[in-house]
Amino acid sequence: MNQARTRIRLPLTLIILGLVSTVHAPFTPSAASGRLPTAAQDQIDAYIEARMRAANIPGLALGIVHGTEITYLQGYGRAGADGRAVTPQTPFILGSTSKSFTALAIMQLVEAGQIDLEAPVTRYLPWFHTADAAASAHITVRQLLHQNSGLPVYAGRMDFGDDDQSASALEAGVRRLTDVQLNHPAGEAYEYANENYTILGQIIQAVTADSYEAYIRSHLFAPLHMTHSAAALSDPAAQDLAAGHRYWLWWPIAFEAPYPRAMTPAGFLIASAEDMTHYLIAQLNGGQYQENRVLSAPGLAQLHAAGASVGRSAAYAMGWLVSGAPGSTRLDHSGDVSNFHSNLLLLPDQQIGIVILINVNGLNNAAALNVPIEGVAALLVGEGLSAAVDPPVDWLTPALLLLPLLIAAVWIIGSYRGLRRWQRRGEWPGRGWPLLWRYLLPLAIDVGLAGAAWMILPRQFQTPMAVISLFVPDVFLIVLLVTALGLGWAIVRTLMVFGPPRPVRSASPT
Repeated sequence: MNQARTRIRLPLTLIILGLVSTVHAPFTPSAASGRLPTAAQDQIDAYIEARMRAANIPGLALGIVHGTEITYLQGYGRAGADGRAVTPQTPFILGSTSKSFTALAIMQLVEAGQIDLEAPVTRYLPWFHTADAAASAHITVRQLLHQNSGLPVYAGRMDFGDDDQSASALEAGVRRLTDVQLNHPAGEAYEYANENYTILGQIIQAVTADSYEAYIRSHLFAPLHMTHSAAALSDPAAQDLAAGHRYWLWWPIAFEAPYPRAMTPAGFLIASAEDMTHYLIAQLNGGQYQENRVLSAPGLAQLHAAGASVGRSAAYAMGWLVSGAPGSTRLDHSGDVSNFHSNLLLLPDQQIGIVILINVNGLNNAAALNVPIEGVAALLVGEGLSAAVDPPVDWLTPALLLLPLLIAAVWIIGSYRGLRRWQRRGEWPGRGWPLLWRYLLPLAIDVGLAGAAWMILPRQFQTPMAVISLFVPDVFLIVLLVTALGLGWAIVRTLMVFGPPRPVRSASPT
């Protein structure tokens, strides 16, 4: 969801990576080949395969760059039910790591004199407004890039289930914001919201008179030689797309999710690990890959510069999260759609870039999916593998999802036994206090079991329940089961209390 929680879900920092028990020499590429030494490749392979087993990941693609060189590319596991293997050329849906492409496209247009970062959105989209038109009129292009426009998380997650592929899909998505209330004045505070980047995508369309998808293909994919990347499922470059999966508790199950064109600039670009290494090289090399430049070095520096503060130790730049002290700066971003996950990491001081693409997702397994890129980084910079980057299998978190069902079952069994006990004693509720505590209060608990999650979950995760059903289907199924149990038992309780009394078997004579 991109970082789809209220959030950007932050990967572990290099400070944590430093808390290791063994220190190793950094892996340095061979001067002759530009490749990592075989021993280093073997160690990374063993680590990735162990993490895939620990998190039950079907398929993963890895790319590593050092300066202007691709030092390692590898695919692991399966890309589809037909058993085809993941390769460095296998396309994956990127999720929110798409945002850095949209930011780069905006900066290209800034350098071309077509966009002013300080201009209000309404200069390019005169029809744009939210529920408070006066407040939204102050939102600037820079604030969209830095995620401090005031737009809320919740609204940016409403379109995940939208499968509109029409040419007007992106504009229609932006126009749906007319009823949305800003959570704070423009420029005041950071709030990660997908709609910031869908608006940017629509601005690209407005100033270029071309589709967002066509612009990305011609101005980014083509000069970066990203031949296995696409901005639409219909693009021939996406024909070998890996099959996405969702976790059901601990098990990955294949799932073909909606592909909302309205959210392409925020989270639905498609690329292979090999193509993403070209992109990372440009990010580390002042905007240039081989003979082609996609942005000037000063423009790229501005794109990477800290913008809105994210807590005390990080800031959101333009499609990147920036953290770390001078000399150990890092830029990273994770990406989530319901059935794919990705991670990008740049260590500019070490001239290292890493991409990991994964064909499964589930919010309850997010920590495990974010770990592998941190372990690879630890190995590359000479840190050993610690529990922070190589944790044991987490069986507890998926198992805890079943706790609401257990609570509901215990409550229903206990309530039934209590009612039967009152029946045997002839202590029916009657009126007054007995009716209150024997029927009305338990009935409120029954209804509470049925309805609480429908109110709490969307508010807690700032996500519509329909989208929760996409990202965590196991949680949604449990909510449905608890709802059915709560309402069903409320009906049965009422029938037991006010229906015809059931005969009570007398004790057998001795």
